[in-house]
Amino acid sequence: MTRTIVADYDGTITEEDLLQRISRIWGDVETVEEVEAALREGRITLRDEITREYRPVKASLEEVQTWVLENVRIRAGFRELVELSRERGWQFLVLSSGFEELIRPTLEREGVDVEIVANRVDTLPTGWVVHWRDEALCAECGEACKRAALPGEGEIVYIGDGISDRCAALAADRIFAIKGLAAYLEQKGVPFEPFADFHDVARALA
Repeated sequence: MTRTIVADYDGTITEEDLLQRISRIWGDVETVEEVEAALREGRITLRDEITREYRPVKASLEEVQTWVLENVRIRAGFRELVELSRERGWQFLVLSSGFEELIRPTLEREGVDVEIVANRVDTLPTGWVVHWRDEALCAECGEACKRAALPGEGEIVYIGDGISDRCAALAADRIFAIKGLAAYLEQKGVPFEPFADFHDVARALA
C-alpha cells in the first residue's frame, strides 16, 4: 500500500501562521480582527476570511517575499521528515490554503523539494486578489476545502493545526495535530497524535 504524508503549511510546517502575520503587517488590522472573529463564530467561511483580509494588502510580492525569507521559521525536523519519506518511498504533499508564491521560496530556502498544492495570488497595487485552486464544494463540509486534493488511494497521514485542516484530516487514516485542530478533534472524539515538531512525527512513523 502506498503512503502519502500530507502537511499543512501555515502554523504547521511554519512555527507561526504566515497568512495572519502578513495580513496584519501589510493589511488592515481592524478588518483582520473582524473576519477572524466571524470565522471562529461560524458566520463566514475560511475562503471569505482570506479574501477579505488580503483585499487591503497592497505591498509588492517582492517586498513580502523578502520579509518571508528573512523571518519565517520552519518547524524543527521538517527536512528530516521529507528525507525519511523519500527513503521509505512515501509521497509527500504540502497542502495549503495559503499562496504558492510565498510557500515555494521558503521551502527552496530550506533545500526541500516537494509537491505543493496551494492557492495563487495576484499582488496588485489596488489589493491582493486570491485565485483559489478548487471552486468545488465538498459534499462533507459544504465548503471548498482541502479534502478533494487528498490522494484517491493508499494510506493518508495528515499533519495540521487549524480550521482549514478539519475536513481533510477527518478523511485521513492517521492524524498528527496541534493547536486548534487538536482541540477540534478531541471535541469530536477523533483519535489523533499530538506533536511538538517533525522529529516527533518522524519517530512515530518510522
